[in-house]
Amino acid sequence: MTSCAVVVLGHVDHGKSALVEALTGTRTDRLPEERARGLSIVPGFAHCACDAGIVDLIDAPGHRDFIRAVVAGASGAAAAVLVVSAVDGLRAQTLEHLAISGFLGLIPAFVAVTQIDRIAPRDRRACLARIAGALAGTGFAQVPRIACSAVTGEGLGDVRAALCGLLRRPPPDRALPPGAFLPVDRAFALPGRGTVVTGTLLGAPLAQGDRLVLHPGGHAAPVRELHSRGEPCAQVAPGARVAVNLRGVALGDVARGAVLHAPGAVRPGRCVDVWLRLGPGPDSALRHMDRLWVMFGATGAVAQVRLLGGGQMAAGGSGPAQLRFETAVVAYSGQHAVLRRLSPAATIGGAVIRDPEATPARAGDTERAALLRAAETGDAGRIAAALIDAGRGIADRAHLARLIPGLPNALPRGYVVVQGDRFVSGDALAACRADLCARLQTAHDLAPLKPLVPRAALHDRTWPAPLWRAAEADLIRDARVRAADAGLALAGHDPDARITPAQRARQHAMARALLEGGLAPPTPKELCADETDTDLLALLIAGGTAVALRNVALNRTLVFHHETLNTAARTLRTAFARPFTTGEARGALATTRRVIVPVLEHLDARGLTERSGDLRRWAGPR
Repeated sequence: MTSCAVVVLGHVDHGKSALVEALTGTRTDRLPEERARGLSIVPGFAHCACDAGIVDLIDAPGHRDFIRAVVAGASGAAAAVLVVSAVDGLRAQTLEHLAISGFLGLIPAFVAVTQIDRIAPRDRRACLARIAGALAGTGFAQVPRIACSAVTGEGLGDVRAALCGLLRRPPPDRALPPGAFLPVDRAFALPGRGTVVTGTLLGAPLAQGDRLVLHPGGHAAPVRELHSRGEPCAQVAPGARVAVNLRGVALGDVARGAVLHAPGAVRPGRCVDVWLRLGPGPDSALRHMDRLWVMFGATGAVAQVRLLGGGQMAAGGSGPAQLRFETAVVAYSGQHAVLRRLSPAATIGGAVIRDPEATPARAGDTERAALLRAAETGDAGRIAAALIDAGRGIADRAHLARLIPGLPNALPRGYVVVQGDRFVSGDALAACRADLCARLQTAHDLAPLKPLVPRAALHDRTWPAPLWRAAEADLIRDARVRAADAGLALAGHDPDARITPAQRARQHAMARALLEGGLAPPTPKELCADETDTDLLALLIAGGTAVALRNVALNRTLVFHHETLNTAARTLRTAFARPFTTGEARGALATTRRVIVPVLEHLDARGLTERSGDLRRWAGPR
């Protein structure tokens, strides 16, 4: 069924609750103190059935002391109805509610000019003209104005028709959280049922049996039962009012401003990157490091404002900033917030949350500012480019998804995934790959006998290190480059094929010297008379004829012929059917501790032996 949540805004005593009751038959002032004072304190809820679906009405308090309740009610709505008394016209809270509606990005539906029965028929045209003039330049300037009376019923049919007409409009193009997301605007306990919370569901459907997370606290919150508009239901669609009976959650666990959300959909954070927009009032200017009361969803919290650029922002201005909260909050990208001064209390502006999981930013963080400017455009390509710049050539797709609500699986055109869930510019990656291959080819031409080129000799600092590493990993994955601890080589590089006959003879002599030396071979320094010999020895090692073993304790590399190590393994197998110690192995091979330790570690690495404390045993059958 199609539904639409609509908040009813306006000054206190302008007849919002009376209008909602006349339309729906529901008295929204349910608290005893509200009925005693004739004053709404918390949002009230009712619904209006239409042929095309249901309109949920959120009756917002009109008194200036309850602005947080206004924002909590309005945040879940898609559209707003402004109520203006024909007798009083626009008043202070009308104007503040107008501003809040704009800062929250609500669609202006229409203006209900109430209490029209108290205006003489001859004065009505002038009354409506005055209200129209007062609304000029606001978001409600071009919407219908419907004169009505909750007392006589005049105009109520037109109000109902206008509400039902909202269901035939295309759904608003607004950011939604990933997964079910419920800002809690009311919590209570029922005997025999436990804790119940209510709110306007956002993001994704919610079903009986779903497991949610309650913030603050991170409590697991399984859904026992769901009610919507007074009826039990198995599932609730986004945009609808819902009451959720939670299993295993005490009423005391539900803090004011709590949020229920799907596991993993959002994460709490203290730093939130935003795009600020200040109102035009003379007191709306904002300074770097000011502290404000920030309201979004049902949450209200104090935050320090970090203007990315420092200094101050003039009234009517806009720009990138970071809000640093005293405690962690839960929000989603694209969520709207309202900003109020702490003292004297006054609404001064709004913010659109761009990154709810930001890292701390400095005032002079130009890359962060550029990223938020890109995010403000909503252009996925510009945002990806700004992320790449901020990440020195590479960025996380999860970060991109936070900045672009509803990001499809595919990246913006021109970007490719590397290293799991990271991405780079396709053009930059191709250029970096080509440069790395060219550098390897040059190194191979200059030193054809070297099997590998050290990484440190390859990296050009003009390329960002993360992009260079991504290009290297990409080439290895595509089998165009091979890698080892010592460095890299082109896959087609074959130094063995470039050895001269004289060098081949020298290499054979080196291999023979290693074989004849057994477990006491000549050292690499003794074997190698020059750099060419060093390269020839490295080729013997790369080809498996020789094996280089590291004695970590002595910080020394020993090189053995591979047959020497095979012979040593056979000798130890013959000598020991039982577990044996390092000392016993040293005696069996008539060698030194300098040699036996790396040899035994080599056998361990090959899987021939297994070490347990001071003993080793053969890993397989003898």
